[in-house]
Amino acid sequence: MKNYKKITLLSLLFLFCFSAKLFAIGAGVQVSGNPGLLINEEGVKFDRFSGRLTGTIRFSRLPLAIGFGLEAGKNASDFSYGFSGFADYNAIDYQIKNTWNLYSGFGAEGSLLTTNFDKWTLTAGARFFVGMNWLFYDNYLEIYCQQNLVPSYIKNLNDTASKGGFLLGLPFEAGIRMHF
Repeated sequence: MKNYKKITLLSLLFLFCFSAKLFAIGAGVQVSGNPGLLINEEGVKFDRFSGRLTGTIRFSRLPLAIGFGLEAGKNASDFSYGFSGFADYNAIDYQIKNTWNLYSGFGAEGSLLTTNFDKWTLTAGARFFVGMNWLFYDNYLEIYCQQNLVPSYIKNLNDTASKGGFLLGLPFEAGIRMHF
């Protein structure tokens, strides 16, 4: 009986969220290249270049976008793969012309990468971005690109003696979303 009440409550909550104009969303996919400079006690070096494929959701009435996906590429001279995610807040949304917009804001980003499930690396940090989007087909489709600046902390989770380091990521992202 307890599960029946929980299922009914969750169903009503989802029905409200997807029927209310406040929760109108745009869903899509983006690809990105993610170069990074590792800054630690040994110096500064180009230590990371990975690619990402991310599923994104952007709320139409709220200036929020979130995404989760897969990441793979060079990380500290090893091939690593794993999961990444982000959450963004659009602080500025400026209309350039008709359906062409310039936007900027801040957010958070994190990734958990591994090499053959024996070495795990955690990266987490803030995100600052500027981008452009173009809405077409009666604001149903959105094409966008954005450049990010991501100062983050990187730590090898298997090495307890590792102090971690500072990673300056410069990911460039491009994608498409369909708005509902």
